Amino acid sequence: MASIADALNEALRHHREGALDFAEVIYRRILEVAPAEGDTLNLLAVLCLQTGRADEALDLAGRATQANPGAAAFHVTRADAAAALGRPALEAEGLGQALALDPHAPQAAGWQRRRGRALAAAGDVPAAVRALKAAVALAPDDIDTLDDLAVALTRAGLTDEAAAAFAEVLRRRPGHAGATRNLASLWLNQAASHLADAAKFPGIHHATIAATLARRAVDLDPGRREAWARLGLALMALNQPAPAADALRRALPLPGAPAETVEILINLGFVETRLGHFDAAAAALDQAEALEPGRVEVLNHRGVLLHAQGRLSEAAEILTRAADATPDDHRPLTNLATVLKDLGDDRGAETRYLQALALAPEEPAVHWQRSLARLLAGDLATGWQEYEWRHQTGQMPPLDPTLAVLPEWGGPGRMAPAGTRLLLHAEQGHGDTLQFARYAALLAGAADRFGLAQIGFLAQPALARLMALSLPGVTVLPPGAAVNAADWDARVPLMSLPHRLGTTLETIPAPCPYLTPPPVDGWRARLARAVPAGMRAVGLVWGGDPRPDDPVSALIDRRRSVPLAVLAPLAAATDVRFISLQKGAPAAQAATAPFPLVDWTGELHDFADTAALVACLDLVITVDTAVAHLAGALGRPVWLLSRADGCWRWLRDRADSPWYPTLRLYRQESWDDWTATARQVASDLVANPSH
Repeated sequence: MASIADALNEALRHHREGALDFAEVIYRRILEVAPAEGDTLNLLAVLCLQTGRADEALDLAGRATQANPGAAAFHVTRADAAAALGRPALEAEGLGQALALDPHAPQAAGWQRRRGRALAAAGDVPAAVRALKAAVALAPDDIDTLDDLAVALTRAGLTDEAAAAFAEVLRRRPGHAGATRNLASLWLNQAASHLADAAKFPGIHHATIAATLARRAVDLDPGRREAWARLGLALMALNQPAPAADALRRALPLPGAPAETVEILINLGFVETRLGHFDAAAAALDQAEALEPGRVEVLNHRGVLLHAQGRLSEAAEILTRAADATPDDHRPLTNLATVLKDLGDDRGAETRYLQALALAPEEPAVHWQRSLARLLAGDLATGWQEYEWRHQTGQMPPLDPTLAVLPEWGGPGRMAPAGTRLLLHAEQGHGDTLQFARYAALLAGAADRFGLAQIGFLAQPALARLMALSLPGVTVLPPGAAVNAADWDARVPLMSLPHRLGTTLETIPAPCPYLTPPPVDGWRARLARAVPAGMRAVGLVWGGDPRPDDPVSALIDRRRSVPLAVLAPLAAATDVRFISLQKGAPAAQAATAPFPLVDWTGELHDFADTAALVACLDLVITVDTAVAHLAGALGRPVWLLSRADGCWRWLRDRADSPWYPTLRLYRQESWDDWTATARQVASDLVANPSH
């Protein structure tokens, strides 16, 4: 009779030759004689795995490890059977026992890699990372093992290590599909996390990081729609609609689910609106509506688009539908409130803002929009309080770090010690600084009462010289001067002073003039030569600063600026010589002015120069720009052309201004149509020769 060893060799020969039925018969006959024969149990387990009987294989392999627990190969077979049955924890256990028995086996690196993958599948990610790091140490040149480690590191939240591992895979094998896909996904997931943080904590920090990560993903995997879409979102958060629109347009033709397409189209409609590309915005929203009829976000953004087009009644109707369809979403309510404000319905706007705040009491954008509405309505107490939210909206430039280290002054009696050295700092535009510089003079006059030992003023460079001339008792920092925190005890944004000091309509400080120009004799002489006797010298500004880097301001500027040709009716005032005060890009229109126009603007290098000229003029006619504030603060007569959705500071339905006693308002009657306004200004200019 053949020995067990001979029979086993015969069975193994049949097994190797693929004669599995013959091999199995012999294996089972051996086990009838020697049921605990380990090698036979293990080989039969292998054969069962080959023939799709994983349950039986697991039982046989288990018996083999019981018969000979020191055989590493038996534990590997048991792990193979567990893997076939989808039991990763048991697979990892078997491989771990094999490695413990034979840590230096030629297959040890492969066992560790498998063990790491099994542990990850079982949900023990930290153990998977340890196993895969051990596998990489055993086989440092195995790229696929390194890729597995990078995936496990990603799951473990060790994103920096994961990114480094994926980058190393790609360095060794450029174009590695798995590493390319996974590294892009890692960056995009990080970008999504930062975008979520940017929504909670408005500002540029998280959005900047998100954009950087999304850009990396786009560069790595440019055919991936998600990468372009997320880059578009990040750029939207950074208030960069032009590159955002480009990214979203690139995303659209790439493969993706219809739901993704709708999201991209909605976002594209929003940024095209911000850019003033109204036809493109409408086309994007139309496509989104066709793909998903009734989507509330489409209604909301269409309402925003109609508002930007001046179609206010239509915007209000659509936004009402959007708000009714999503009673828990503050965004349609906020947008509707803003439209109602521009329709002149202050009570309706306030109701909607309060409803939005009930849903999102900490949402800065709602507070900010409400502040503008309340200020416009003359409710300064509420308006100033809500205006303090502006720095949390992400729409304001970040505070300079040299200022950020200083505590903010809370106002008189707010725990500031006597002898406080207070630094006022400008914000937003030149016109805002000119309007609120009066508060620097007010503080200087009441410094002892407010416990202030010194008042400093950090103004924009173009205003520094004028402020130094105009504000005795105030230390105006020269242009470009660095702020030394040791020189100051506290700071306050200039436009927070009305709130800090409790300004109401009745207490607006308006002792105009409060600005002092440099010597004006030279300009008086030049005007005497340029303007014939008996004629009036009238300054003219027709355009604002386009601010292409600030899309919100750019859209507003499109509405507040007037093409110079539209002002042609002013030529009817034959006793007027117009003097250009226009700077910037719109100044080019002076070459084709519809009336004689003296242009000395090349000699106006800062607002002090402009102030000297304005102080010599009989009247200034201007759109809503810094020159309006300059003329008013100098006490000169100024006629201001205000767009239909006029700025909050000009209040509601007034022709005068409590901020500037010499200012007269001409309000646009129809959105984007200055024709009637220009005719009225021309008529009054002819009828009032004293101006």
